[in-house]
Order: sequence, then C-alpha cells, then structure tokens
Amino acid sequence: MYPYWYPYSEVNPGFFGVSPYEAFPVVVGDVLPQSFGLGRRWIVQEGGWRGVWTRRGNSNVFDGRWSMAGQTDITAVLTMYTFGHNVLIVRRNSSDGNNCTYTGTFGAGGRTASGQNVCNRGGGAWSAVIERRDQPQPPQPQDRLGRRWNEQEGGWNGVWTRRGNSNVFDARWTQPGHRDVTAVLTIYLQGNNVRIERRNSSDGNNCDYRGTLSSDGRTASGQFTCDQGGGGWRATILR
Repeated sequence: MYPYWYPYSEVNPGFFGVSPYEAFPVVVGDVLPQSFGLGRRWIVQEGGWRGVWTRRGNSNVFDGRWSMAGQTDITAVLTMYTFGHNVLIVRRNSSDGNNCTYTGTFGAGGRTASGQNVCNRGGGAWSAVIERRDQPQPPQPQDRLGRRWNEQEGGWNGVWTRRGNSNVFDARWTQPGHRDVTAVLTIYLQGNNVRIERRNSSDGNNCDYRGTLSSDGRTASGQFTCDQGGGGWRATILR
C-alpha cells in the first residue's frame, strides 16, 4: 500500500511493544477492547491514501476502505484496542494482502488519533478524525434491505447477513460436495433496481449482481457476472 519501506528496527515500539506486524503484541491479552472513545467512523490519512473506517455496531471491529486517485480501492477488517489515551489497531484480511499493526494516541477530547503503522510491506505515519455520531443514511434504500437474504444461484445456496443498519452483508454459500464460499457484499438500491458488489471472495471469484425487487420488496432476482462464470440468481428477503 505504501511506496516506502519502514524497517522494523526503526519503528518506535511504543507502549504496546510492537515488533514485526505478524507478531501479535504480547500485551494485547491484557488490553480489553473498550467501547468508550471509539466513535462511529474514523476518517484516516496515510500518505496519499484516505481511509474510511466504519464501526460494526458497538463492537471494537471496523470495516476499512482506503482510496487514492489512480489506485484500486483497498478494504480490510480492523480490530481496535485502547488503554487510556493509547490505541492499538490490528488490520487483517486486507484486499491487497498487506496486513498491518497501528499504534497511536488519542488527541484532546478523543476527537482525533495519530501514530505509526508497520505492515508486511512498508509502514509510516497515520492520523484520523473520529466521528462520534451516526451519519445520516439514505432512508428508503437502507430500510428496504432487510436483515438477511436467502439466495440461490445454480446449485449454491447463499445466506447474506446484514451488518447492523449498513448496506454491507457477510455472505456464505454452500453446496453438497463443495467447500463453502464466503464474501463481503455491498448492496445498492435505486427504486426497485438492485446492484450488488461481491468482493473478498474466499474462492477468488468476485462478482457483480444486477436485478430487481418484487413489488412487495420480499424477493429479488436477476443476473450476475463473475471473474469466472455467471448466471441467474434469486433471493428471499427476511425483515
């Protein structure tokens, strides 16, 4: 993710004693995840990258997305641990394969945070503005997404489970005789039209779904195309 290399020996280990990114800090077991001070969303700067980290409910787990002009967006899952004014952030499942560990401190009033990160490729400084209130969401599309979609495509049965009140779903597909497939789905509605982005697929086969909702909003169906293959899909929406 970063165009520069930050040798581990030059990184200030800080209060967590972080060494290489893959070595989980030995004191983390004594640092409990804290709900206080984590806010709802973090707007992050890392070099030329801008990140948006969105919290899952009241947990210490965030979904991160980074963007930079001319580059493919990067997604990852972040787990945050706090101890007083200090914060440790473990970044895993990075779509670019570049997992990281962040250490830092909160600013005055807990409205900002900053520090250093170390990745399996590179590292450097990061800073964040912490939003503590839920941001307004488009009411109609979000309210019509339901809690779970039971979906079929070919011989596969999918269960898509919504993350809180977001438009992000965690999906799992099963078929007898095959290994389960998991992915992260982002669902967009415009009127009765639905568009679904399937990313981070465990089988490496990312897809795009398009379709329509029924008049009562209880079912949806359409076509999908993938890196490999495609076909028809249909789903029952549980509220």
